[in-house]
Amino acid sequence: MSDDFERQSLPWMKTVFDWEAVAAAAGAFLAALLLGWIWAPLFWVGFAAMVIALAAGRWAKRTPPDLAYGVVAPCDGVVVSVGYGDAPAALRLKGESLVRVRIASSPVSTNKLYAPMAGGVEIVSLQQGEPGQPISPKPDQEGLTRAYVTFESQGEQAGIVLTTGGLGPRIELAVDHGDVVRLGRSFGTRRLGGWCDVYLPADIRTHVWAGQTLTGGETVIAHFRSSVVDDYEDAEAVFSGAGAGSPREPVAAAAAATATATAAAMGMSAEELADDEADAVLGEFYEDDYPEPDEVSAPEDPAAIFARLREAARKHGEGD
Repeated sequence: MSDDFERQSLPWMKTVFDWEAVAAAAGAFLAALLLGWIWAPLFWVGFAAMVIALAAGRWAKRTPPDLAYGVVAPCDGVVVSVGYGDAPAALRLKGESLVRVRIASSPVSTNKLYAPMAGGVEIVSLQQGEPGQPISPKPDQEGLTRAYVTFESQGEQAGIVLTTGGLGPRIELAVDHGDVVRLGRSFGTRRLGGWCDVYLPADIRTHVWAGQTLTGGETVIAHFRSSVVDDYEDAEAVFSGAGAGSPREPVAAAAAATATATAAAMGMSAEELADDEADAVLGEFYEDDYPEPDEVSAPEDPAAIFARLREAARKHGEGD
């Protein structure tokens, strides 16, 4: 993917049109010329139809993020609200009160739909609307075209409800039950904008707010809580100093061995050498005197510890 991107001569040019839209726009333009020949003002009627056809068929090339436990925006649009709510029964999501991110897309938004998470497709349902409802000013309005899609992976779920006008083939889904999709990959088309409700687990961390503009397939809107727990447990294992592989374990062992060798060279026991100065040097490395995880910044350089030990041994020898 990166090599292909580097070879592009116009990397900023990402807008593409469906061939069906181009053909419809060409037909609308010819009709506009004919209508304009009959009566000049009618030309603009055909011209408006050409613009609508191009807007319905516009999409853009997207580059999904490299994300393991995240959720991306399934479409272009603006965040209307972020809150808790009950998901529609058609999604068959686990849990009652889920996080709902509502997104509104304008009629000129790109038409592709993107998988919000990587995983399998559990639910796919499409309800065609009524031709008498060409636009969707409100997401709960009757007679609109609606699609329900649920994704699942390792016990985590994400459900989306797509809503648009009922006139024409406005929503087309390219996935079926049991398919496996990658994060941010296109799974369908929704033409001339509409609404999108994304339902996520109640304990998820969201990263969006009302009024934010989203880029479908690229903008990260949430992280699953399981990833946060895993990261915390890994950090706790590192900073607690417990178990094999702790970054402080070899330092403590080296310091103890050096202290024993120094005491033997001086004809003393390790207990006798453990005076106030030695305590200050070695105290933080004794196994049962570890500081708490939140008090640890980084282990001290062993070379500095050994230098202080040698200095302590030298002073002790001069005193004798």
